[in-house]
Amino acid sequence: MASIANPDFKPGNLSAYNDGWEHISDELKVLDQKIRRQLQLQHLQQGDLQFNQFKGLLISEAEIETLLNDNSLHEYEQYEPDALSELISQMELVLQSRIEKSLTGGTFLPLEYLTRVFELNHFEANCLLLCLALECDRKYEKLFSFLQDDVNCKYPTIDLALRLLCKNGADRITARRSFTPDAPLLKYLLQSSDGSTENGHRLLDRLQLNRRLVHYFQNPLGIDPLLQAFTKLFIPNHVLEPLLLDHDVQLRLRIWWENILNDSKARKPLALLLGPSGCGKSLQVKHLCAHMQTPLFIFDLAQMPVDERLFQISMDNVVRECLLSAAVPCFRHFNVLIPEENNENAFRQAFERASIERSSIFMKTLDELPGPIFILAAKPFRYPDFNQYYSVQQIELTIPGELIRKELWALYSQNYSPPSDIDWGQMASKFRFSPGQIKNALRQSHESGYSRCVGDDQISLEDLHHSCYAQGRHFLGRTAAKINTVYSWQDLIIPPDTLELLTMACNQMKNRHIVLGQWGFEKRLAYGRGLSMLFSGLPGTGKTMAAQVIARELNLELYRIDLAQVVSKYIGETEKNLRQVFAEAESSNAILFFDEADALFGKRSQVKDSHDRYANIEIAYLLQKVEDYDGISILATNLAKNLDDAFVRRITFIIEFPFPDEEYRKKIWISMFPASAPMHSEIDFDFLARRFELAGGNIKNIALAAAYMAAEDRKTINMKHVLRATKFEYQKIGRVLLREDLGEYYYEL
Repeated sequence: MASIANPDFKPGNLSAYNDGWEHISDELKVLDQKIRRQLQLQHLQQGDLQFNQFKGLLISEAEIETLLNDNSLHEYEQYEPDALSELISQMELVLQSRIEKSLTGGTFLPLEYLTRVFELNHFEANCLLLCLALECDRKYEKLFSFLQDDVNCKYPTIDLALRLLCKNGADRITARRSFTPDAPLLKYLLQSSDGSTENGHRLLDRLQLNRRLVHYFQNPLGIDPLLQAFTKLFIPNHVLEPLLLDHDVQLRLRIWWENILNDSKARKPLALLLGPSGCGKSLQVKHLCAHMQTPLFIFDLAQMPVDERLFQISMDNVVRECLLSAAVPCFRHFNVLIPEENNENAFRQAFERASIERSSIFMKTLDELPGPIFILAAKPFRYPDFNQYYSVQQIELTIPGELIRKELWALYSQNYSPPSDIDWGQMASKFRFSPGQIKNALRQSHESGYSRCVGDDQISLEDLHHSCYAQGRHFLGRTAAKINTVYSWQDLIIPPDTLELLTMACNQMKNRHIVLGQWGFEKRLAYGRGLSMLFSGLPGTGKTMAAQVIARELNLELYRIDLAQVVSKYIGETEKNLRQVFAEAESSNAILFFDEADALFGKRSQVKDSHDRYANIEIAYLLQKVEDYDGISILATNLAKNLDDAFVRRITFIIEFPFPDEEYRKKIWISMFPASAPMHSEIDFDFLARRFELAGGNIKNIALAAAYMAAEDRKTINMKHVLRATKFEYQKIGRVLLREDLGEYYYEL
């Protein structure tokens, strides 16, 4: 047996490769000799039949030899397969020496990097090269067709890979394990002819380089196009927004990471960062990766496919991308994978079942990701238990206090031209915003001015408040109705004492930043920092109007809670509904107005049966939520005596709306008719106030009905119209209008 050698692979040639393509070129030279050896084996096994004129159809032996000829060897028939095997072994030794030299010198070799990071064995690495060969030189299409006796089979198959790369039958049986769906070769690097990665364990299945890998060899710093919809890549040299808050969190994360790196026995590190949107979770991770000089991928779970199969494919692509880029993975909006408890909505239940499936896939995928891993969530969760499998560092970021929020409003507003009279302290009191929400509100209010051509980067107070409302993404509309605030202080006709209490309540909200922030009371109050008010009075005495006046004065949204949607006959459902109402209000900074709430806030009863016990639990839960709520909650009841002492103690302001006496009834009558309405001079407001003991709500109904009657008659609003409307209002509320009530105006009807 003649010994052969390749001058390009002399033992003394141990210089490092200049780049990855030079390395791939040498790998392909070794592959050519393996193909030459396989051709010789087939020739020896099949004799002359192997080389008849029909072999390969239009591909001739001479053409194959021309494709393989490197001008350094004689024709392959001169050498036995064993001699070619010896040559291949020599070439691989030299190749490996040059690889080690290159890696020591810092040269990046993509093919070698893939082999090591995906932990490929020698057979799997050569399968990868086999598929890469087609992307480097089209000659391999003809070579593979000839080897497989099929001119249409231009791709390598599993059978060809086993014959070409394995020494014997035992090796082939072992090598077939590399083609299982969960093996890294098929899961991340190769794909079948239809583009999927789920099959590929049959001998005739075609092997093809995944398109992502084709792009990777061309541009190792690129990103998978399939991930761009929900992925952002952060490189350590990117310019970062400075950390204004929570510097202790950053220090804690750095110490944790460095300790994990120095502890060889530590489990895979995983950091859970919890906190509302805009509180700086992503920024903390970016600063940490910049400090550690590590690239970062941020994946948005909320934007990933809901379908289980597509989610699995996306997660496989995520793993591959992190390994390809040596990047740290960070997952935002993890709460979308945690189902809500006891949700009755059929659509939500279906979505939550999908969440459970995706959560299971996510947990299995974490084992294949490089560490450390970062998971960001808006709120704490109980499932799954990461502590069982990972070295967990959990950090919770919170909304900053009012004093810091005031400073952030002032700082971020420097990029714009806000109104000169704006009080940032009041904005901080009214809107419990994270730094990100403050920035977004200012930017959106600036952009909303484009349509009005304000110019000079000026923003208006109205636009700013509308932008603030937009920051709180909520679903209060499911259980509440938004009330448009059309009334002002001038429309509110109530006794001075009642008006004074309402004014005090508004001023308390306006000055919260001083008391809680500057004066430090926020640190003394674990709860009860919000503003709760109880409006007590008969229907129509002005409770709803007062709530609108407060909302307008403070520039806050007002929502009337629909008790029919909140109170449930099923045990535990009322608490769940109340929890959802307050949670949604927390994100929107809205005023909650519980109108006619006697049924829910009534006097707690003695426990006589299970229903009484659960009713008391519901009320106790409501008391807790009212006290914990940082915004404004207004509870309206007809009879204050129905409220027990425990409830009253937790209310900031208890405001009585008395039934109006004659003096206030006259003011209400006059105020109900706009100045632009055509009024007859003979309307006797003194008589109306004296004879008809009605609340403001009833008077409003009468005034409106009288106006419509006058419009129908094409006349001015006169006493007859008012009296007729009063008669109808009496009938509606179940009262009888007597002759003596009308007095001298009896004949007007």
